[in-house]
This record gives sequence, C-alpha cells and structure tokens, in this order.
Amino acid sequence: MKNNQSILKRLGFNEHRKARNLLLKPGLQLKLAFYFLLLSLGFIFTTVLFAKLYFEQTYITLVGNTTQSEYIQAVVTQQIHDFKSLSMLLLAVYVVMVVIVATVYTHRMIGPTLPILRHIKAMKEGFYSHRVKLREYDCFQELADELNQLAETLEQRQQQ
Repeated sequence: MKNNQSILKRLGFNEHRKARNLLLKPGLQLKLAFYFLLLSLGFIFTTVLFAKLYFEQTYITLVGNTTQSEYIQAVVTQQIHDFKSLSMLLLAVYVVMVVIVATVYTHRMIGPTLPILRHIKAMKEGFYSHRVKLREYDCFQELADELNQLAETLEQRQQQ
C-alpha cells in the first residue's frame, strides 16, 4: 500500500479525498443542474400562465356578481400574495435540491474517471502493480476490473 501511495505522489496525484472534491468537473456538473432548472422553470412558468388565465375569469365573475366586491378583492389579493411567498420559498428549496441531486449524481459518474486516469498514467510509467480502487456504487466498476486484470497480466509478463 505504501508503495502505491509513493507511486501516486510521483505521478502528481493526491489520494486523500476532501470535501472540496465534490465538484470534480464544475462546468459539467453545474451545467446539468442548470439544464434541470431551466426545464423546471419552463414547466413552472407554463403552469402559472395557464392557472392565471383559468382563475382570472373566475375572479372577474366573482367580483362582477357580488355587492361585496371590495372585500372579495382584498381576500383574493391577500391569497395571491401568500401564494407568491410560498411559491418563492418552494422554488428556492427546489433549486437547492436540484443542485444537490445533480452534483451527487454527476460526482458518481465523474468521480471514477480520476482513479482510472491515475491507473492508466501509472501503467504508462511502468508501475503495473498499481490497481484501481473505486467506491462500491461508482460507475465504471467493470472498466476498473478490466484495467486491473490488464495491469496484472502486464505485471506477470514483466516478471517473466
């Protein structure tokens, strides 16, 4: 294990994981979150537009057919204000959740590429004893296993 760590250090890699490594490729990860948000905001905008058109006619009918139009107008205005406040709060929570989910998901996709690239670089340098170690739920586990078998085969050929 110590031999592998020194190989990694010679190749310019730090094996220790840190919280700042959450955004491995910020451009890609944040772009995915941005696309989700754009799609969601488009859907929300369309829904609000249809709701406005639908309820506007109901509101006009209510105010026009009653003697207490000022009271109804005040109640409806207050409800619209409360709805807008709640919608903004829910939108903020939704944005945070989308960014978190997109970041975690893309981290699981991009994260394994770093150890695989380290492994390939180590093999190019002739360190065939180096092995790829991925987390349990990372993508590309099959690729990592194949690279490990390749390294083992090359290591055995080098010893012969």
